[in-house]
This record gives sequence, C-alpha cells and structure tokens, in this order.
Amino acid sequence: MNAVRYPALVVLIALVVGATLFATSATPVGNATLLPPLHSALSTTPDSGDLWFCVGPTVDMDGINERIVTLTSISDEATLGRVSVIGNKGADVERAFQLEPGRSIEIRPGLFVPGALFAGITVEVPGGRVLVEQRITGGRNDDEATPGIGTGVDESPCGTITSASWQVPWATTAEPGNRAALLAYNPFRAPAVADLRFIGDLGRRETLDTRGVVVAGRSLAVFDLNELIPNSSVVSASVDTRVGQLVVARLQVTSLPTTESGTTVGSTGLAVTPGLPETSDRLFLPGVSRERDITSSVVVMNPGEDATELEVLVRPESVGTFVEPWRLTLRGRQRQVVDLDSGRIADIGRFAIEVRSLDAVPLAASLISRPVEGASSAGLSVLPAVGAAATDWMVHLTGPADQALLVVSNPGETTIATVRLSLLGAAWPSDIPDLYEIDPAGHVDVELGTAISAEATVLVDSTVPVLAVMRRNNPSGRSSSFGMAIAGTQSRPSP
Repeated sequence: MNAVRYPALVVLIALVVGATLFATSATPVGNATLLPPLHSALSTTPDSGDLWFCVGPTVDMDGINERIVTLTSISDEATLGRVSVIGNKGADVERAFQLEPGRSIEIRPGLFVPGALFAGITVEVPGGRVLVEQRITGGRNDDEATPGIGTGVDESPCGTITSASWQVPWATTAEPGNRAALLAYNPFRAPAVADLRFIGDLGRRETLDTRGVVVAGRSLAVFDLNELIPNSSVVSASVDTRVGQLVVARLQVTSLPTTESGTTVGSTGLAVTPGLPETSDRLFLPGVSRERDITSSVVVMNPGEDATELEVLVRPESVGTFVEPWRLTLRGRQRQVVDLDSGRIADIGRFAIEVRSLDAVPLAASLISRPVEGASSAGLSVLPAVGAAATDWMVHLTGPADQALLVVSNPGETTIATVRLSLLGAAWPSDIPDLYEIDPAGHVDVELGTAISAEATVLVDSTVPVLAVMRRNNPSGRSSSFGMAIAGTQSRPSP
C-alpha cells in the first residue's frame, strides 16, 4: 500500500460534517465488546465502526522527543471520522477529518494541547477500515538521542477497548533514573469514579487519596508512581471503576547515567503499555527475545482475593523440547517476578510463555525485556499477556522490514494451525514462505526482509485462533506489540 503522510495541522482542519454525527456515548462500541477482548480489534466492513483510544506523553515532557499518531486507510473509498485531542491540563480540541483511500495522516498531539505533558486521543471512525497506531521516541529534543536521556522507542496499535477494570502488572520506580506514571483516560462526557490499588516491594498500598478518584468527563488523569510508590523495583496496579469506564496505560521511562566508556549502568528505554482489561486463568506471551545483551522476565499478578497455585510454562520453538515449569503460589493481591534467564532455558532457542492457574483463579501478567547492566544499547520492551486469540490479524509495518520480526503463535493445545501470510495490496515476496503449519502450543518466527516495503500491512489468516506479535529492533530502541485482530474473529484457545 502506498501511503502518503500529511502534516499534522492538516489533520484537524474542520470539514463540512455535522458535529453530532460522531457524538461519543459512554458505552463501548464495536464487535470487540461482544467477544473475548484483545487490545485492538479492527472493523473491516463499512457497516461496523470503531473507536480508537491512544494515550501517552507529549514532547513537552522531558526526555520525549516525538509522539505521532498515524491513521491509515485500508478502504477503497473516502473515510469520514472525528478526532479529539485532550491534554492532562484541560485542553480539548475536536475536529472532523476525511481520509482518502490508501492514504495516511499524522497527528502530533503536542501541537494541539501546548503545555500538556500527556494527551489522550480518541479517533471515531463510523465506517471502520482505518488502522490507528502511535510511535513515541525518547531522547534529546535536538534529535541527538543518547543513552541516559530516556533513549528508546515505543511503536504499537492504539486500543479499541474501554473497561471498568484494569490491571497493570509492572512498572518500576527504582532509583536512579526510573520514571513511571499511570494514565487514566476518560474519553466520555460523563465522569468516572475509580479506586486505585498498588503493590510495591513492601506489599499492598491502598490510601484514601487513591479511593473514589473522580476522572472528569473527557479528561486524562496522571498518577505519578514515583510519588505514590517511591524507589520500588516493581510496582503493580489495579484500577476498578465504581462509575463509568476508562482507558488505562502505564508510561515507563528509564534514563540512566553513562559511564566514562559510554555504556549505561543499567537498562535504558521507554514503553507506553496498555493495561489489561481482562484477567484470565490462561495467559499467553509469544515471542520472548533471545537477543544478545537482553534480559527477560515475567511479572505475574493475582489481583483477586483468593490464593492460587500457578505455573509459568515455557513453550520452545523446537517440538519435543521439555523445560521444567516454574511453580508459584500467590496470595490475593500479590505478585511475583520470574527471571527467564535462569539456567533451565539457556540452550533451548526461541520460545513463548504460558501462565496457567491450576485452580482457575484469574491472573494478569507482563513480559519485560531490557538490556543487561552495562549494555550500550537502548530498548525497554513490555508486552502485556492476553487470554484470547483470533483467526485473522493485521500487522502494520512502518519501518525497514529487515528490522522487524513477525511472531505467530498457536496457543491451543489440540489442533494444528494452518497459517497463511499475505500483504494488503501487494504480492508476498517469493523468497519468504507464506504458508505455515504450527503445532499446538507452538510458534513460528518470520523474518521480514528488504523485499517487503517499509510501509506494508501483513495479513495473518489462520484455521484456528492464533496470536500475532511484531517485534522491532532498530538503533532507536526496541518494541514489541500485538497486531490488530479483525473484529469478530476473537475466541478462546482450545484447552
């Protein structure tokens, strides 16, 4: 697909469209709300619309170099929609747009809410068929990105889910150099009332100032985790609303000083990671990194009151390889970190992770990958675990294909997945296989070469529900995110 990007100012030029046409209700819309939720579910037919939600910092925040939200049409006709940009200091800009077939437009939220350190964006597309993603880069504002000043990159689809309950398994406020914030975005006109609960290194923390928090309609509330839970190696959070629904995410910026040799004394990077709108007794994390100088861990969180026994299972790429699982017991409102760099997985190659409760207690989990201490590269990556899959996915590529890896995982345990890959509007390269058979609990890593355009949309079509993850690794940093499921194809993997 040939995409042309326009300057951000063009995006918000008002069109002759009735203001009430795209009025937002307080009820989530789209097929994704009727099926097991995935973070992003895209409508591909004109009779079904989408609401997209993007949250994150602006360039006015120290250490943030750029944030761009991109809208890409996959329609064969012009698409009308409306975009709202809401700053954390109260600014609110709303305009209509028209997106031509096969084109892209960019929104730089900092231009529209000057002075705001954070911004929430709602994109309303009554006719669907628009991909909405955001890219955030860290570094100096003079574009000389160097380790120690929040260097990193985060690329991912925006979400299509609002929820009354959110879990955030991982953040860190450990000193020095870690900054973390919990973002609660209310895109609706009615206020929401929420309770916030935190788990730090010293255990559970619940105070009066985090109970009954009012998040005004069409606003973005920011909670500084460094103030609420200072100097904690791991901070987990739960957000439960008494009234209304929210979009919740966590911003993590790691900016550590460099040594005289130019290397960092710890991991460096940034990640804006969506919270988990649903807990599950089976959770899946495809595409664990085995890159040099990268360390990975899984944070498992029990947000409920009942204790549970659980297993963290390793799913090697090599069929027949067995790895002894980690067996854990978690009390209610407790979490634990599992280090994946232990000797038991030293020589197994690439693998995926499944977290499974042995007594059906719903859990939340995240995969954290970051440079080892002393590494000179940037690249914090956080992938939230999911409990659902889909038979159809779109994964949008917005950079050099040889810096990207597509991971397709079959989380089911009984049926082989037959997966076909293709490109939207272009032929699949002849030197990359397009048909794969993935064993139960197996996965494949597809290395995308230079034959694929830097602006391309990969279609993943499977006979059974699978998971599709895009991992990116470039000089600016690393990121890992799920693709966009096609609305209506989500389901639970086979037990």
